[in-house]
Order: sequence, then C-alpha cells, then structure tokens
Amino acid sequence: MIRVCLLAGALAAGALPTVSGAISLRDSALVGAPAATGVDRASGTDATEPASPVISPTRAVLYSLLLPGLGDYALGNKGRASAFFITEGVIWISYAMFEIQGQQREDEYQSLAVLFAGVSRTGLSDEFYATLRDYDASDEYEADVKTDGRFAIGNPATIDPDALDRYFVENRVSDYQPWRWESTDRRLQYSEVRSSSKTSYRRADYMIAAAAANRVVSAVVAYAAARSANRPHEVGYRVDVSPSPAGLAVALTLTRSF
Repeated sequence: MIRVCLLAGALAAGALPTVSGAISLRDSALVGAPAATGVDRASGTDATEPASPVISPTRAVLYSLLLPGLGDYALGNKGRASAFFITEGVIWISYAMFEIQGQQREDEYQSLAVLFAGVSRTGLSDEFYATLRDYDASDEYEADVKTDGRFAIGNPATIDPDALDRYFVENRVSDYQPWRWESTDRRLQYSEVRSSSKTSYRRADYMIAAAAANRVVSAVVAYAAARSANRPHEVGYRVDVSPSPAGLAVALTLTRSF
C-alpha cells in the first residue's frame, strides 16, 4: 500500500480567534472526540470499520461445485445464488420424478408380460424383455435365431437339425423361456409401455447431466465474481484530523492498492 500523506498544516493553540460564548476550533476538536478520525472518501464509509471479508476465487469455485450458488452466496450475491439454488432443486426433483415414473412403467410392462404373454415371473433380463417386444411367440424367435445359425454353421442344405438346436441354445437370451402373446395388440401395448419407461430413465440421466452443468456454470460465475471482488481498488483519498501538541494536525492521504 503506497500512502502519500500531504500535511496541510499544524494549527497553533492560540492562532485561532475565538468568539465570546463560543468554543474554539481546537477545543471543539478535543471535546468528546477520539484521538483520530477519518472518512474514506473513496468508499464513503468510516475508515475504522473493518472491510467485509471476500473469499478467494478458488474457494468460490469449490463452494459452487459442492452446491451451485454457494460461492455466490458467500460473496454476497444473494439474488444470483438463489437462482442457482432454485435451479438445483428443480433438477433433483425432476430426477426423482423421472426415476419413479420409469420404475412404475417398468413394473407395468413386466406385469403385462406375465399376464398376456405367459411369462412365468417378473425381474428377468432387459435383453429378454426386448425380445418379447419383437416377437409374438417364442417359436418365431427360435426360427429367426436358427436362420442365422444356418449361415453361421455352413451349407444350409446339409446342416444337421441337432446342430441348429445346439446353436439356438448357445445363442438365445440367457434367461430364455417360452412365451406367446395373447394378441399382437397386447404386444404393442407392452412395447409402448416399455418404451415409455426407457424414456423416463433417459430423462433422469439428462437431469444428472444438467446437475453437472449447473455446477460448472455456477463455478465459472462465482470465479469471475470473486476475481472482480479481489481486484485492486481505485485511487482514493481520506482526510485525517487529530490533536497534536501544537494544535490540530490535518492530513490528506492518497491510497492505492496493488
């Protein structure tokens, strides 16, 4: 801190004229006054007041990564912090809603498979449920897999049927079991509900990505705000008046931070 002090002058004790019934300037400065006073004209506040603490840019970033808006809140930017807090809340509420919706529809399409396709239970693999969506019956699925096997094994005209059966067993879904849909409409209904469940889960994933993006944006904004708050102040000035043995000492101080 470079301080340039310009001494305006020292006022002698008897140099100031007095008026009957009035107190001199020297006496008025001494009565009930502190030893030294000063007003910071650059900031407009009493120089004796401590400056508000400002967090570092690094800490502002860490706060914002922990909770979007927290860095701005610590810097005193309450309005912007509230916007990030609200956004974060909306994101996680949406995530929870999409997860619940996805699970409910997953339970629904698995129940449809049990009720209308003859599947023995719920909780089978996603690969099996995807297969149910594409075939009205397990016979169609088996025939499709064996068709692929004819070309994989060799000449279709000389293939042993037992070899095709072995190929099917080796290449079918791991938790395969026979099924037959009550009707194509039921299978299409199942397919629609399953697709809706997948969409809900996918949107929940989007909310996780949105939460990450909210943290990045909040960190960048808080970093810039902290940098700005920690920048050197402009040149300012202050006037100090204090009593001295010779009278009143008046000093003009120019300040600049680096």
